[in-house]
Amino acid sequence: MSLRPHQQRLLEENPNYALLVHEMRTGKSLIGKNWSEHPVRNERSLVVCLKQNKTEWTKLCPNASVYTKEEFKKNIRDIANYHPSSIVVDEAHNFAAPLFITKKRSQLVEALYGLIKKYPEMHVLLLTATPLTNDPASLHTLLTYIGHYCEWKNYQSRFYTLEYKPFLPRPAFFANKNWREEANKILVAKADIVSLADCVDSLPPVITEVVEVKPEKYAYAEDEDYHWTKDHLAEQTNKLAAIRTIGNGYRKVILVCHYTAQIDALAKELKKDRPVYILDGRTKDHDRVKSEAQAASDCYLIVQARMGVGWDGYMFGCMVFVSLAHRQIDYTQMLGRLTSVDHPKPKVYYVLLAGKWDKLIYKTLVAGEDFNPHNYE
Repeated sequence: MSLRPHQQRLLEENPNYALLVHEMRTGKSLIGKNWSEHPVRNERSLVVCLKQNKTEWTKLCPNASVYTKEEFKKNIRDIANYHPSSIVVDEAHNFAAPLFITKKRSQLVEALYGLIKKYPEMHVLLLTATPLTNDPASLHTLLTYIGHYCEWKNYQSRFYTLEYKPFLPRPAFFANKNWREEANKILVAKADIVSLADCVDSLPPVITEVVEVKPEKYAYAEDEDYHWTKDHLAEQTNKLAAIRTIGNGYRKVILVCHYTAQIDALAKELKKDRPVYILDGRTKDHDRVKSEAQAASDCYLIVQARMGVGWDGYMFGCMVFVSLAHRQIDYTQMLGRLTSVDHPKPKVYYVLLAGKWDKLIYKTLVAGEDFNPHNYE
């Protein structure tokens, strides 16, 4: 498999510890494979990935021990006894919970940090297109894994401010409004960054069309204790006609939905028109669904909004956001599914907006932030 210039450069540099912030579809996995198979680190190499990507990584790295992140957390004692020589962490932002804020530290973080502390000679490669989640501490954690440790108090003073809030009994630290700008300065200095523009001569056009859908009449709840998701679900009930109208112009369409109830309702109706494939948290065989949908001559592929990682969608004509994810990182990853360096073509997105919650979520995600309904009440 031939390497692109940025892949060849990285492998020639051959870092023992690195954070690769390479844009989606630029070939991070191939770098991870070749890096882990280098003679200095291939004796007992590990790969940690998402559950839906395990088969792909197992085929890509047949000599490595491949674990899902759930398996890694569950079997960390046995893995530590294995005395690994290197570890590749795919989608490393899943391991970026705060290390030094005890209440926010996750078991995944504890497992990986503990392994690195036990074996400081173990080489570490972190792969992610989205290193900055919704907290500045995420970058601090990732950099700590690769040996760029900064005293937490110094980091905290740079990115957080102690504030008094009326809903809190005591002051607490909140991230500064410009923290992403400051974090990007650190990324430029400490991470290996590659964009899609670095890999191709010209980028294909991106076309985004917002489609206003008139919702069915619905009385929004005024009770403060009423759960807002019921209101948002009610906004989804009148989108089938818009989906069919869009679908008439494309043989293969990806539909992105946040709610499983919506996925089931759409699948029931759209099966009358053409084959329907579903990729969500209930899907047992991700590889089969993905490959069958990719190979189909015409179909709808309905994908849960948080599952925009580890599959190709460039063979589809367009992507329709029926209901949106609430995390900006999920939205960004989903956008990358239509991208292909080897198959450049216009990327076409439709966003269906039917009510106030649809519009608030979309506005928030486009602004690069996670959606929090409590900010709008």
